[in-house]
Amino acid sequence: MKLLTDLFPHAFVWCLIAAGSIFILFMVLGALGYVGQFLFTLFYPLYAITLKPIIWGISKVFQSRCPKCKGFFKKKLVDWQKTDEHEARRTINRVDEGILYSNNLFALNQGFEVNRQEQVSFVEQTFTNTWECKDPACGHKWQTEEYSEYEGSLNQ
Repeated sequence: MKLLTDLFPHAFVWCLIAAGSIFILFMVLGALGYVGQFLFTLFYPLYAITLKPIIWGISKVFQSRCPKCKGFFKKKLVDWQKTDEHEARRTINRVDEGILYSNNLFALNQGFEVNRQEQVSFVEQTFTNTWECKDPACGHKWQTEEYSEYEGSLNQ
């Protein structure tokens, strides 16, 4: 019994220390989240105005290269053809929104939202693009595949 009476005050102190540590940890994580959200709100517009267009431009320049001679702005579309087209059915989530208007003058109108699943037909297409290098010394030809899809049917 003496062991239990000696151990209980120490266990209680250790539980208080653990609870306090967990509370402080959550407070620090909450503060970091708040600061992170503030920094994101502050710096994302700067990123969107400055770095994002630069990254987009650099990616477009590198997409215009010939894979053989590595020359920039050498890519020229020679031919394209539709290699595959088929219809597929998928289950997608739809959201219907609306407003319920009240008959009472002082009652507020209420918005509502209905989530539902629907089977929809999609047309999936595959295009094969044939490219050629504009440099006559290189003259390299290559092909790429491009996929697209849209909601609809082949019978339209």
